Amino acid sequence: MDASTASVLGDLLHDPWFQLTFLLVVSLFASFLFARFGQPKVIGYIVVGVVIGGSVLGIIESPIDGGGGTEPAESTPAWALAKLGSIILMFMIGLQCELKEIYSRRSIVIALGGVLLPWVAGYYTANLMGYGEPESVFIGAALVATSVAITASVMSELGMVGTPVAYALLGAAVIDDILGMIVLAISGGIAAETLDYIEILMLGVAAVAFIAVAGFVGSRYITKLVFQVQVSGYRRKLPMSGFVLALSVAFLFAFISESIGISAIIGAFVAGTVFSGSALRDGLLKGSTYLEALFVPLFFVSLGTEVDIGEIWGAIVFAVILIAVAIVSKMAGCAIPARATGMSFWDSMAVGVGMTPRLEVALVIAYYGLTANIIGPDIYSVVVFMGLATAIFSPLLIKRIMLRGGHPVDLSA
Repeated sequence: MDASTASVLGDLLHDPWFQLTFLLVVSLFASFLFARFGQPKVIGYIVVGVVIGGSVLGIIESPIDGGGGTEPAESTPAWALAKLGSIILMFMIGLQCELKEIYSRRSIVIALGGVLLPWVAGYYTANLMGYGEPESVFIGAALVATSVAITASVMSELGMVGTPVAYALLGAAVIDDILGMIVLAISGGIAAETLDYIEILMLGVAAVAFIAVAGFVGSRYITKLVFQVQVSGYRRKLPMSGFVLALSVAFLFAFISESIGISAIIGAFVAGTVFSGSALRDGLLKGSTYLEALFVPLFFVSLGTEVDIGEIWGAIVFAVILIAVAIVSKMAGCAIPARATGMSFWDSMAVGVGMTPRLEVALVIAYYGLTANIIGPDIYSVVVFMGLATAIFSPLLIKRIMLRGGHPVDLSA
């Protein structure tokens, strides 16, 4: 290949519209391939993302870090649409969940166990491997939060949304994510020796207040407004009016939750639960399905492109140990409380396994630590690899556990 051809090809690969075209095509290929072998599609998306990313074929540079250029990640079209996919996914999952069933005492107990044990286990593991106090505290924090999007996607593929297991899983994962952001704030403060207890308390209060207020106002007032807009729009031959307004509410809730300091997908999930009891629920689900098919694969493929396999080999022993600790600590920390609150053995194991993926949350925490000079590139790559490994492990095992527990699982997923 001569220089001019390589230059043209390079320009083509950096063109945002070509990137979107390529990402959609490879995600479609991945879904067919992994469905052929009876595996969850989310794994295919992530694995294909790793293969086409910078660490293997180098076809697509990570849209999460702006493709290695000066443009911030949030302004690149690929990552903006990928992030949209995560919001659509969580909005759809929320539509299939009852608010009062999600935020239960059981979910809180499971989430607490899933935070404390991994944090302590991660800290002592890193400490024993020779890392200093700031790095160890931060590595422990990276093991805390659950990837709500991956857990929700697996539950949806298996046809398990609306079951007691899914309610416990999703409720605990949402609470876990909020606690994870609090733990991140604590870890960052300890590492920088500027721990602000008032700021951490305010983060927790704001997160809880947002969920409570958004749930109350949304179910009491916003759903009625959306219904009225839908009726009025239908009369004027604008049948999608209610759907557009409901989706606008999801984006607004995502914006508010991210402004508070928790993940945008938490806000989208809360918005979905608000409309779960609405007469428009089925219509909203139907409309969101087409958006899900388009944007959700972009989200998971983009996460896969972030993994740099080359950086991991320098700390491969620590990476393997950390992955084992991440899986075992999360399973034990969540399964034991689930069993203690009355769930069966296999349902408790399903909850434990379902809480193990850390992928996009691990990326956020690792990136924060790297840019704040708390951790180096080696630890960053290990944490990202840990997130990838746990994201692949969970979908593979949870189907088998659900079958052993006697649940009617969708075997085509």
